[in-house]
Amino acid sequence: MKNIFKKDLSIPLDIVSKRHFRLYASIFLFGFSSICASDALAQSKKVSIIGNNVSLEQAIQEIEKKSGYLFVYDTKEVNLNKKVTVNAKDKTVKSILEQMLANTGISFYEEGNNIVLTKTTNKKKINVKGKIVDFKGEPVIGATVKEQGTTNGTITDFDGNFKLTVKEGSSLFVSYVGYQDKSVKAVIGKDILVTLLEDTEMLEEVVVVGYGTQKKVNLTGAVESVELSKAKGRAYTNVSSMLQGNVAGAFISQTSGQPGNDGATIQIRGIGTFNNTSPLVIIDGMEGNLDAVNPKDIESVSVLKDAASCAIYGNRASNGVVLITTKQGDLNSMNIEYNGLVGVQKATSLPDVLKGIDYLDLKAEAYKNTNKSWPTWYTEEYMNNYRNHVDEYMYPTNYSWMDDTYHTAMITDHYMSISGGNKSLKYSTSAGYLYQNGIVRGNNAKKFTFRSNVSASFFEDKLRLNVSLSTHQKTKNDLVDGAHSAIYSSYVAPPTIRMTLPGVGYNNAGYSFGAMDAGGFNRTKETPLTLNASINATLMKGLTLNLYGGIDNHTSENKNFKPTVQLFGFNDDGTMSTPQPRESSLHYEQSKTTMYVLNGQLNYNTVIAKKHNVNLMAGYEMREYSWNWHSMDRKNLTVNLPEFPVGDPKTQLNDSKAHELAWMSYYGRLNYMFDNRYMFEFNLRYDGSSRFIDKWGVFPSVSGAWRISEEKFMKNVTWLDNLKLRLSYGKLGNESIGQQYAASDELSLNGKYNFNNSLVGMAAVTKLANKKTSWESSEQYNIGLDFDIFKRVSATIDYYIKNTTDILMQVPVSGTLGMSTVPYQNAGKMQNRGLEMTVRYNDRFGKVGTHFSASATRVYNKVQDLAGKDELIMSDHIWRVNEPFNSLYGLQTEGIYQSEEEIKNHLIFSKNGTALNPYMGMKPEPGDIRFVDQLTIDTNGDGIPDTRDGVINEDDKVIIGNTFPKWTFSATLGFEWNGFDASIFLQGVAGMKALNQGIITVPFFGGESNTGAWYKDRWTPERPSQTVQRLYSEPGRSEIVSEYYLEDASYIRCKSLDLGYTVPKKVLKKVFKNTPSIRVYVSLQNLFTITDMRYGFDPEKPSHLTNTLQYPQAKTYSFGVNMKF
Repeated sequence: MKNIFKKDLSIPLDIVSKRHFRLYASIFLFGFSSICASDALAQSKKVSIIGNNVSLEQAIQEIEKKSGYLFVYDTKEVNLNKKVTVNAKDKTVKSILEQMLANTGISFYEEGNNIVLTKTTNKKKINVKGKIVDFKGEPVIGATVKEQGTTNGTITDFDGNFKLTVKEGSSLFVSYVGYQDKSVKAVIGKDILVTLLEDTEMLEEVVVVGYGTQKKVNLTGAVESVELSKAKGRAYTNVSSMLQGNVAGAFISQTSGQPGNDGATIQIRGIGTFNNTSPLVIIDGMEGNLDAVNPKDIESVSVLKDAASCAIYGNRASNGVVLITTKQGDLNSMNIEYNGLVGVQKATSLPDVLKGIDYLDLKAEAYKNTNKSWPTWYTEEYMNNYRNHVDEYMYPTNYSWMDDTYHTAMITDHYMSISGGNKSLKYSTSAGYLYQNGIVRGNNAKKFTFRSNVSASFFEDKLRLNVSLSTHQKTKNDLVDGAHSAIYSSYVAPPTIRMTLPGVGYNNAGYSFGAMDAGGFNRTKETPLTLNASINATLMKGLTLNLYGGIDNHTSENKNFKPTVQLFGFNDDGTMSTPQPRESSLHYEQSKTTMYVLNGQLNYNTVIAKKHNVNLMAGYEMREYSWNWHSMDRKNLTVNLPEFPVGDPKTQLNDSKAHELAWMSYYGRLNYMFDNRYMFEFNLRYDGSSRFIDKWGVFPSVSGAWRISEEKFMKNVTWLDNLKLRLSYGKLGNESIGQQYAASDELSLNGKYNFNNSLVGMAAVTKLANKKTSWESSEQYNIGLDFDIFKRVSATIDYYIKNTTDILMQVPVSGTLGMSTVPYQNAGKMQNRGLEMTVRYNDRFGKVGTHFSASATRVYNKVQDLAGKDELIMSDHIWRVNEPFNSLYGLQTEGIYQSEEEIKNHLIFSKNGTALNPYMGMKPEPGDIRFVDQLTIDTNGDGIPDTRDGVINEDDKVIIGNTFPKWTFSATLGFEWNGFDASIFLQGVAGMKALNQGIITVPFFGGESNTGAWYKDRWTPERPSQTVQRLYSEPGRSEIVSEYYLEDASYIRCKSLDLGYTVPKKVLKKVFKNTPSIRVYVSLQNLFTITDMRYGFDPEKPSHLTNTLQYPQAKTYSFGVNMKF
């Protein structure tokens, strides 16, 4: 009998049947390797042993003693009394055994740190050959192919092929880093095709967390590691688009398609404050923003969502943390990568507006309904000129200003990187160029990026120096009055007048385009530069010191040149006015921000009694921030040149601003794990900020996890790979309120006081200090469950509660104080509760590989306190206790009035037939919106209104919706087959409302503006409607906020549809000496949208009242290539 385990656990192998020996031996050897990993010796361990005619048992005992290997054998197959002779000095164990067991009829092979002895059989040798491919069908180069149970093996060549001579009836064991091992039967006479699947647990084993990394299976907090392998095949040009839909609990909405502006809104786990809700972004240890990094430079992205994972960042982490690590060099020869794409873009959707005679006819009807006089120059002859298509320039019949505002635009993106290294030096350097022409004429942006990461190792990797340099230069060109001015004009400008007329020039409303054609520009240049360096030193076993220093310098400048432009208009009698010049001007501004960071931390790791893993970390951090801004202006330029000397000195204006901030922090973390089953983590951060008088705050967290799958009672559940329960609690802070000196009075040099009945200029206090102002504070509770099954499916479920208190808000004060800015107070409370779910699936069926992932999030939000007030009303929205934050506020509706009789039955009228207190002073007419008369009178004194008052007024306003979605969700589905790949990514929201009340949705916007084409289906006496109101031209009516303009902004959008083909290596080998990897693809972004939102508006960028002023998102069709050498 031979003992497998060194201590008390043993099993007599002579009672184990040979048929089951291999199975049991493999199980025990795996367990032994896990428990005794710290005692394992390298395969290259050399020993000396001399023995002449000694028993085999004596010889192997001596080898065990000197090498640390353990021998395993079946006593019925191996004769321990057999005599052997050995004479070896400083030889490997393998060479000693080959010498000692020669001609004994005994064979051996290694299993981890164990050596298995078996009886040699005289089976026939056969030659086998085959090919190893990955789940995409690509050759796996360097995969290990071994005869099962022996050391006989080989590796695959550049095309994934192998040849091997093995015993007949044996099996082949195939392995490769990052893939699941696989065994196949050795077959003679035909090629063996082996497909390896990704080992997802291995690929995602290490996750970046605050100030360090952890194994994913050991995480106790809610940390999401983004699957970049699925996103990298898509044609993303910014990071927020890459993250959208890939993080459960994160609401990411692309609100603008303007070149150079990453207009994404990012909120993690709902709205937790009345102030800044954006998460903290850390890029290679330095605080930054998502626009500062090229998405192709990213190696990993971790999103910290709960307090347990965020508390290490203290006062900056209340809204969550996004950790980005860029690509480093690796232990390979030089790798060159190129990614390029070219594409076209157009608006995802644009609402339809009236054109030509339709505009004139409907406008005439609106004037009639409002009893307004029809302009005299709109004669019958004038109207007939449009009906009869007399002159397409002077009387356009099928024209709108959108035709001259929007166009199909080009986009091109190029990226190249060089990386590599060895044990002493690793490097990664990249450069990128992006050019995007705007779908609004006159808009474009170009961006150059550069990043270099270098890591040098000294003293056998006990000292490592890391240096990173990154920069980019972004140039944005906009219209002189901004793209939004042109977008506004494209909606509201009368379609009966063109933007330009040959030989005349530009219309007044087309000034931005006229200025652009005359040489005007609005150009912004941004040049950030980030340099950071770190030293990682191993001081002793388990003890490391990390020192980090960084500087981020960001310079931005804007120059806006408005030249003199001749513009035409129309007189009151309808005749064209003489073109008049518009005043010229020149504006320049520059800002510079600088951030310094110094950080030092000690880490200590140890294992006690093989089952107790302890990790201690303590650190110190200091940050300093400064911002400087200045501007210059001059008007009335004598010549059309963008130079200040040609401007009128009397019009010169100069201004400047500056502020500084500083922070100091101490932080620490304790991780403890027992027997790979029970995990505990404690974080503590002590933060100081210059914003407040009471500068210091303490932010702790505690969390724990239980790996249920590692319990003995779960070992027989073979389909369960991992099951872990997580619990956490923590406290976080928030100081980002947009005020740099909330605890100080603010002065203005432009203040004026009444002195002896005269206004006298002097310095004036414009904001009173609140010296008690302090942090916002949030407490979070989280429970989560992670599980993996069948080595194919993984899922995560989290439920959280987040209570935010001391929210900084501006509580109104008496106007007699003369303050233009209300001081901030810690006076608000809010709660968010939510459920997050993520599931992933990877598998392969023959040559077809597939992957699927989906996530869904449900958020419940409510305001709990407003400085003791029940509500704060802000025009069309309201903050109300026990209701969702920033709810839409207006009148409910119940269709459209169809008759005078219906109106009389609904409202209270006086004897002379006038409605009492009609809303906004306007008497309703048939075809107008019917507003709900709420229960506002309490007739029985129980405090509950039970009767309507018959009057529509402010008392009838109620909460009618919320612009934050109840549900966010996404799904990705992909396939690979014979080099072809296809994937579709869907993203959407549910339970979100949009108040679509503004230009073109309100008839003629209460005046002369154009309006939506859907008003051709308006209510008229001859064609009653319950959905589209009658036409009118009254400015007051457009101010009535109601459900009539409320839209269901829920949607499902195809964010990306990608089709690719990876060229086979055997084809490329004929052309290239060093075979590259080449993939070509077609990518379609924002391809289609399923929504109930009407009239062509984009549901992903809804905002009340101003929807149509937002820059449209782009639908992109692109072709690209990825090359790796």
